Amino acid sequence: MAFQLEWETPVEWASLVAPHTLELLCDHAHAELRAAASAQALISKRPRSKHMVEALGQVALDESEHFVQVIEILHRRGGQLEAGRDNPYAAGLLSGWSSRHDEALLDRLLISAVIEARSLERFVLLAKHLPDAELREFYGSLVASEASHRSLFVTLAREIFSEERVAERLAEFLAMEAKVISSLPFSPRMHSGMAVADAAV
Repeated sequence: MAFQLEWETPVEWASLVAPHTLELLCDHAHAELRAAASAQALISKRPRSKHMVEALGQVALDESEHFVQVIEILHRRGGQLEAGRDNPYAAGLLSGWSSRHDEALLDRLLISAVIEARSLERFVLLAKHLPDAELREFYGSLVASEASHRSLFVTLAREIFSEERVAERLAEFLAMEAKVISSLPFSPRMHSGMAVADAAV
């Protein structure tokens, strides 16, 4: 199931990221690690659901493979994986996570869907606007997988919860995500904002 983000990243974001590809790749690698871990954690919530386990197992595998691809490019270019940093984007989304047991799984699935949607949008921008031909091709190669993951998380939510509740909660997270990312300053990270476009990096 496709859905629209409420805040559109300006094309200028790709131009600002372009001089800082090593930092972007390092941040991207950590994002792939987090995505793989999140899929694995979701499996543990419904281990008897064969479809969910198999689908999320594939997501975890995809994200792990993407991590390896990013790391290979990073190392080939003379960079290295630095220690992970605080992630204000993810923290902002998780602040809306319900503490109710019956809503926690729904929220985890939909937060994952929204993050995948934002990553998809950024990959498309990078594939179209980076001056670096290798990275344009690389990010273009990730678009189909990211779009599939975005839809999958919503599909899984709709298999467990009512369509009305999924739509209602997804709308809430989309509004929250727009508020979070539009308020973040620019930095050479996959989920940075543009609130201070000329911020030092």
